[in-house]
Amino acid sequence: MDLTDRLREIFEADISELGYELVDIEYKGSKGNKILTFFIFNEEGITIDDCEKVSAFLDTRLDELDLIKDSYYLEVSSQDLSRPLKTDRDIERNINEVLKVKMKDGEVFLGKVSDINEDTYEFDLEDGTSRQVNKSDVKQINIEIVF
Repeated sequence: MDLTDRLREIFEADISELGYELVDIEYKGSKGNKILTFFIFNEEGITIDDCEKVSAFLDTRLDELDLIKDSYYLEVSSQDLSRPLKTDRDIERNINEVLKVKMKDGEVFLGKVSDINEDTYEFDLEDGTSRQVNKSDVKQINIEIVF
């Protein structure tokens, strides 16, 4: 289990008790310049006060647990529209949005999710047809930003 999976396991319930959903965790950067980012969600939106509340909680708990030996910067943020949708819950939240699906074989298509199963997603395509894909064949899913 990598660090972000372990942190999710430790903090997901606590963040939920604070009133937020833990959407994702990223740990990026080079040595001495690492950034640990927790992405949170709430139906009413995320404010700077929400980020500060979760950050204060995490800062204290991360220091107590001492899981990360390198120095790092802690960030708490709302999810951004360009972030890949990584979980079924991410996709469910965006069920009415046009999604850009990149397949592992290089194919790319646009569609709206119409069904999510254990192993597959079903998309309604712009031409009126539907398409089912295996989750294991999907490389990345993003919200398609339409102007």
